[in-house]
Amino acid sequence: MKILLYLFLVLSSFGLYAQSYDDKSEASELCLLAQQNSFMNDEKAEIALNKILSVIGASKRFIMQPCSDINNAVATSYKGLRYILYDKEFTNTIAENTTAWSQLFILAHEVGHHINGHSIDILLVVADIVEPENLAAKRQQEIESDEFAGFILGKLGATLEQTSEVVNLLISNKNDEYSTHPNKTKRLHAIKVGYNKALGKTPVAYDKPTELQTAEEYFYSGCKKQNMNDHYGAIEDYNKAININPSLNYAYYNRGISKGKLEDKHGAMEDYTKAITIDPNDADPYNNRGNLKREWGDYYGAIADLTKAIDIDPNDAADPYYNRGNVKDELKDYYGAIADYTKAIDINPKLGVAYNNKGKSKLALKDYQGALNDFTEAIGLNPKNSAAFNNRGIAKSKLKDDYGAIADFTKAIDINPNFSNAYYNRGVIKYYLSDNTRACEDAHKAQILGYDASRFINIVCN
Repeated sequence: MKILLYLFLVLSSFGLYAQSYDDKSEASELCLLAQQNSFMNDEKAEIALNKILSVIGASKRFIMQPCSDINNAVATSYKGLRYILYDKEFTNTIAENTTAWSQLFILAHEVGHHINGHSIDILLVVADIVEPENLAAKRQQEIESDEFAGFILGKLGATLEQTSEVVNLLISNKNDEYSTHPNKTKRLHAIKVGYNKALGKTPVAYDKPTELQTAEEYFYSGCKKQNMNDHYGAIEDYNKAININPSLNYAYYNRGISKGKLEDKHGAMEDYTKAITIDPNDADPYNNRGNLKREWGDYYGAIADLTKAIDIDPNDAADPYYNRGNVKDELKDYYGAIADYTKAIDINPKLGVAYNNKGKSKLALKDYQGALNDFTEAIGLNPKNSAAFNNRGIAKSKLKDDYGAIADFTKAIDINPNFSNAYYNRGVIKYYLSDNTRACEDAHKAQILGYDASRFINIVCN
């Protein structure tokens, strides 16, 4: 409830406030929080952003996300990434009453919040790790962003009138003492200051980053390297970010991921724990730490962490439910595992691995038809899932559909020619069908590929 309240306060006024950057999954989540689509179409919005950034020679370090029903445009940070959300209907209304420069001004203003370091991560505020800015500080941030936007539009060739028209249209001159935004006179003055800088009338100095901005840049660089599987390079950049800003919890979290990929499990565990210490209300480090504990056989510790991840964000907990189901399955709590897999599927119906593992738990409970149904769902979501074909073959064999089982084992082998278990399983069914020659061929192949079929070979094939 607190995060929704904070978002409402941030987004309710004319948002002239306030990481991999190709992944917009979190942006959709943030938009949903803001809501509880022209500012241009999506392609034009991206073009406009690149145009603004080209003026100051900056790279795109923001995720652009259309977000309806916020009556605004807003710059914010969420889970370590910088976002610009824009309401297409709101900006359409602006477009009907002004020129395209007004839309560009709104976007430039939001970029200004990020460039000036105004956008504090929402989750840090919600967790009371950092305090929200007071009203006076917020009004000063608006002035700084207006000045930035005035500079950008001046450089792009707008007139001062075009640069100022959206503020002239929407902002009043009422007393701003108890407002987050300055009055019209103050904002128009800030725009003029920035505009004059663009014309070279006063010195311009936008290119010196703060320490926090430098830490962010190292963090973004680490994200890029991590996405390219350069985990050593990513760790090096995350180290630099953390040295500058030791409270950058997502640098610890991402560094933990890279350490895990490099088999430094202890280092990963330490980083996840540090990220949790900084922000105990973030589900992701609990989820990853829970998986590590499961790998180490600390099943009850794993369940505790995964349960915490679920409690923090139950509506986006498909992965923690799935992972907790895996732990329960290993503890032979098959009913509990099935319940967790089912919950994961309810949240994410396309999670094929959850169907597959739910089917395996049903196999253990001898619910062969239920298992077959789950494996079929998994195959429908991913026709290249060799494990699901192999498992469905087992279910079919239990239901006395031997030829159907052979067909599934064969399909698993077609997908993965080195699937030793599928060779062995097919060989067993062929033996039941009295096809001993081909049964032994499959058993020998399984043995060559690493499956211990020696007992079967000694009894049947020798």
